[in-house]
Amino acid sequence: MNLFFFDLKTEQNDILHLKRIYKSGLEATELKKLPSILLIHGSVENGRIFYSIKGKGFGSYLAQNGFDVFAADLRGKGESKPLVNPKSTFGQTEYILEDLPAFANKVKEIKGSFPNFWAAHSWGGVMIPPFMLRFPKIAEATKKMVFFGSKRRIRTKGIEKLIKVDFVWNFLAKVSSKILGYMPTTKFGFGTDDESRGFIIESNKWIKEDKWICRDKFDYQTNFQSLKQKNGYFPPTIHIAGANDTILGNPNDVKLLMDEIDNDSDVFWLLSKSNQNLHDYDHNNMLTHKDTINDHFPKILEWLKK
Repeated sequence: MNLFFFDLKTEQNDILHLKRIYKSGLEATELKKLPSILLIHGSVENGRIFYSIKGKGFGSYLAQNGFDVFAADLRGKGESKPLVNPKSTFGQTEYILEDLPAFANKVKEIKGSFPNFWAAHSWGGVMIPPFMLRFPKIAEATKKMVFFGSKRRIRTKGIEKLIKVDFVWNFLAKVSSKILGYMPTTKFGFGTDDESRGFIIESNKWIKEDKWICRDKFDYQTNFQSLKQKNGYFPPTIHIAGANDTILGNPNDVKLLMDEIDNDSDVFWLLSKSNQNLHDYDHNNMLTHKDTINDHFPKILEWLKK
């Protein structure tokens, strides 16, 4: 397996990191013909949720099975520079309107076309649908998408939600980002990457409110309907939830996002022993567990290739 990387510069002179993963031994002409897939990570993490240097993970699996894989590090995350810090002024609006199109355009520069497929983990799958609405030509070029544990609103109740969402994300994140200028999640012992104050403010708003409106007042719910009425197409998507993902990607909340998009070609998969999976997967190990390559990854691969 080969790993290469590209650094993309934003208008603000931030550096966005894009990893390229593909099977070893391919000629340039063979590589050019491989279908491309762009992987987008969620909050408090980076693109490494999809791959490892040792060749493990969803991205590595796809590369070994005939895909030209691109794994993004959003602004301030992973190997992008600078990392999130008190001076970071961006939020998820910049991710949607600047970073995602920059990654898509880089893939087009390399491959000759926009990504054929997209996949995302957690909040990455919340940002991609709005991005597709803002960039319809990229949506039209997208054959299929896969979202792992992606939810926008959290309607699950209970003590775990009270601690992880209400206290940590709604209270602690807001207070710390207001005082420090950012949310140092790594210092608090959860996640691999910190979050900007702008992201905390914007994501909290989307988690709590029924309305799905961008910082610039663009109404996504209204425009989903307009897009479908206009051309009848939005990329078919698998919305995947883990049976043991009780809060961060609760199956009911994952279904709620699927219902918001309201795309007739979308499907919902619950990874559970009762559905003949090897495990009741949780929010992260649906991507990182060693058994994924013999469980749901082959089924996803088959669906992508149909």
